[in-house]
Amino acid sequence: MTGIDSNMPLRMLITNTKVGRDTKALIANVSARKSRHPDALCCVLNAIESISKEWSTIIQSHTVDDLSVTANEERLRELMEMNQGLLLSIGVTHASIETVLQTAMKHKLASKLTGAGGGELPGAIVDKLVKELESYGFQCFTARIGGKGVQISFDGCS
Repeated sequence: MTGIDSNMPLRMLITNTKVGRDTKALIANVSARKSRHPDALCCVLNAIESISKEWSTIIQSHTVDDLSVTANEERLRELMEMNQGLLLSIGVTHASIETVLQTAMKHKLASKLTGAGGGELPGAIVDKLVKELESYGFQCFTARIGGKGVQISFDGCS
């Protein structure tokens, strides 16, 4: 993993669907698809990598005005939608995740496996989305890109 510095304010809504996952089984399923369709899966994984690189470039860009921030948020939304479609194509989704995706789309927000993005949206839109997602039994958290991230401290050391 590579750390990146974000120069773009970006809020994320993280939705816990409360559905357990079996990472080992997911990896085995993707591996089986790769065995059956090596060229196709290679192309999908390359596309996911390309999306990740473009995402990184956008959030590290030196946007200074509201117009460029808005344009970049739209680009990030499109990239999230494309990435989620690619993840669906390799079989790493679940019905509850699809519910989150469809619900977010109703509110004109983009989603991927780890949440819904939307930049500096009016709080009322996010509040409506949270209320609807919670009505499905999901748990929602807000986060911002930037900062030091999660840290663990032992005996006063970090």
